[in-house]
Amino acid sequence: MGRFVTSFLSIYLVSALHIDEGVVGAVVAMYGFGSIIGCLFGGTLSDRFGRQSMIIIGEIGAAIALLVVSALADPIALGATLFVYGAFASLPSPAIAAYIADVVPVERQQRAYVLQSWAINFGYAIGPIIANQLVKVSYSLMFYVEAAVMLAVTILLVGFFREVRHLGIAVPKPGDAAVRADSDVAPTSLRDNWHRVLTDWPFLAFSVLMFGYYLVYFQSTSGLPIAMTNLGMGLGEYSVLLTINGFMLCALQIPAMKLFARMGNSRVLVAGLAVTIIGYAVQIVAGSWGGFALAVVLWTLGELGTFPIATTIVAAMAPASARGTYQGVYNVLWSLSIALAPLIGGGVISRFGGRTLWIVCTIALIAVTAGMSATKGSRDRAMSRNLADLLDNTPYAVR
Repeated sequence: MGRFVTSFLSIYLVSALHIDEGVVGAVVAMYGFGSIIGCLFGGTLSDRFGRQSMIIIGEIGAAIALLVVSALADPIALGATLFVYGAFASLPSPAIAAYIADVVPVERQQRAYVLQSWAINFGYAIGPIIANQLVKVSYSLMFYVEAAVMLAVTILLVGFFREVRHLGIAVPKPGDAAVRADSDVAPTSLRDNWHRVLTDWPFLAFSVLMFGYYLVYFQSTSGLPIAMTNLGMGLGEYSVLLTINGFMLCALQIPAMKLFARMGNSRVLVAGLAVTIIGYAVQIVAGSWGGFALAVVLWTLGELGTFPIATTIVAAMAPASARGTYQGVYNVLWSLSIALAPLIGGGVISRFGGRTLWIVCTIALIAVTAGMSATKGSRDRAMSRNLADLLDNTPYAVR
């Protein structure tokens, strides 16, 4: 709920600081590049130094960087500080995803990640409403309130967070030089974890396929408003579509959990991708707001079965000692897709038109779905091996 500055950043740079629109794009992009660095190292460092350390460092570092951003006006200084802000703000993401896998039993992880996804969507739905009221008073107030929220979250974290020291997982507390003697597993080195990730072909294949999905999905915030504008529709009509998307996710994610639990992760993911294909195919022939609204309803239903389920699969494929590293690599592709999607969507629309973009997106989704189906066997075998290793290293009392 407290991460709302980035949504208003472009407006702030243009309206309050009067920076040229062409420069604003480059300045804001620095946040995205910083987030790639944060995701890349946040996960692997959490495997070595603890989940809590990375979350606290990320929240406090982001709060400080945000206060510095509020005091700057030079585009170069702003870009450099936004890069730092993006790096710190993204450090906690893979650590949090790994921590959920640490503390939640395997059979309940799908439910946990669906709940996390619901909380994120609910927070994102509320945050911009709060920020809009703050901006009416002062743009600076927006930065101060987000920094205060980050610090408040950090205080709660210090009070309630508990590192995991069971199930054969060796995650040290902040400042610990070694793992407690009651752990049978020594912490692996950062190099070993990276070698494990970069040679795990089922995981890499899954990540590349999800990268293709995200490149298509993020056309909803880059290509879609441009395509609608070219058809004579305005920002208000596009905003209503985003409201429909957010409302459906908040209303349906929790009720959908029981259905997802019965279907299993792979079936839910493929079904979600199939519904998304239909949604983007509808956009090919959409020429009115109603047509785009129907498309949004369809690909939002697909989104219910893709985002949280994909994170669950990554957690299931990752060995316990490298969960943060796996989640970090996966989050890097997420961040990279956010940076590349506008470039791809804008380029296709400017040269060939919106309908061509939706045709390309539909074909790409069909390829991703086929790839997910073709690699299901290797993915399931990898998850089964990890589950067997986890049970072998788990004391009987904990099982």
